[in-house]
Amino acid sequence: MLTHAYSLADCLENSLKSAWTVEDCFKGRDFDFSKRFLPDRIAGVDAITCLNTEEKLKLNQIRGNSYCHIFAFVEEYIIPMVMDHARRDVFGDETRLRYLLRFAEDETKHQDMLRRAMQQFETGFGVSCGAIAGREEVAKVVLGKSPLAVLLLTSLIEWFTQLHYVEHVRDSDDLDPLFHDILRYHWIDEAQHAKADSVLISEIASDLTETEREQAVDQLLDLGMAIDGLLAQQIELDISALEAVTGRTFLDVERTEISAQQRRSYRWTFLVSGLEHPKFVDIVTQLTTAGGDKIAGAAEALAA
Repeated sequence: MLTHAYSLADCLENSLKSAWTVEDCFKGRDFDFSKRFLPDRIAGVDAITCLNTEEKLKLNQIRGNSYCHIFAFVEEYIIPMVMDHARRDVFGDETRLRYLLRFAEDETKHQDMLRRAMQQFETGFGVSCGAIAGREEVAKVVLGKSPLAVLLLTSLIEWFTQLHYVEHVRDSDDLDPLFHDILRYHWIDEAQHAKADSVLISEIASDLTETEREQAVDQLLDLGMAIDGLLAQQIELDISALEAVTGRTFLDVERTEISAQQRRSYRWTFLVSGLEHPKFVDIVTQLTTAGGDKIAGAAEALAA
């Protein structure tokens, strides 16, 4: 059904070897607001012509704050999802149970780290930055989809987390060191979570018909459209924060340019980079006949 080389036993072993705490990440440090927080492939500010260099730096930092919020927001549903899968082995496979409990604990730790980052950001940045609300309601919507659709969304998120860090953050030596480490520590755990997702997807998919697997991809794309709507809301909040910190009121044409550039950037960061990730594409292609074309079409439309 789904071929892969992963096991929860390996995930557990690797997780234990790479264990870390939130204090390991922060080490009493604060952010250096003279530096960028994100590479431009993720922040997407350099091409905005109506902003000067200092304003682009501020927007980059606002995007860093929003990056933390959106991960904490979206990952809200992952904890109950993993716990549901763990319950199956309360009296069964102890290795499976132990890793899935650790998976859930990791996600709780990530939320603690990301929210602490946002608190420190607000203290140091000088203005309060808006953040989309309703994470519990959104989590309920996600969990209302089929178990396979929920796992596919999780897999997409955790594979693009790998790509963001490995290809765009790890070798960037001009980023704020603390923010760089927040992304590094997040990646350490997600490197195992992405593998575990494939194990769980294989378990679930083996009992489904082809029609049910195709429907799960359709549900995933519906969730993607909902996420796109949330990203559009966050863009408006980011622009308002930029106005507050710079003291500017943007003209309609300027606001339109910033919004268009940021929409393209947000879509790549939180949707397209996952839909196009080779590992995720391989999962969908193995499970379905039409799913590969569907996610490719969605990625193309969102990147336009």
